[in-house]
Amino acid sequence: MGFKSVNINEAVIEIQKGALIIDVREQNEYSEAHIKDSILVPLSTVSAARINEINSENKLIIIHCRSGKRSKVAANILISQDYQGEILEIDDGIIGWIENNQPVISDL
Repeated sequence: MGFKSVNINEAVIEIQKGALIIDVREQNEYSEAHIKDSILVPLSTVSAARINEINSENKLIIIHCRSGKRSKVAANILISQDYQGEILEIDDGIIGWIENNQPVISDL
């Protein structure tokens, strides 16, 4: 099973349906701006076991990073570890999310 890259509008629809949002950036990036209800799992800590732990209901997951590079790496890590759930990845990352006037939360 692979993953699918989605645009911002597709991501918004899936989030509204209840998808779990996984942010694979670092803590400082997450604190600056993150998508509401997203869960921080820095790329260095991504594993199928970790995602299964936070996604016990086996919801569709949407992975994102800053620009789309790390999220693709994270998706491939999950696939290589036989993650069984459905994986989407935001192709343009949070940069695209913000450019499309979607809301973010800042902890600063």
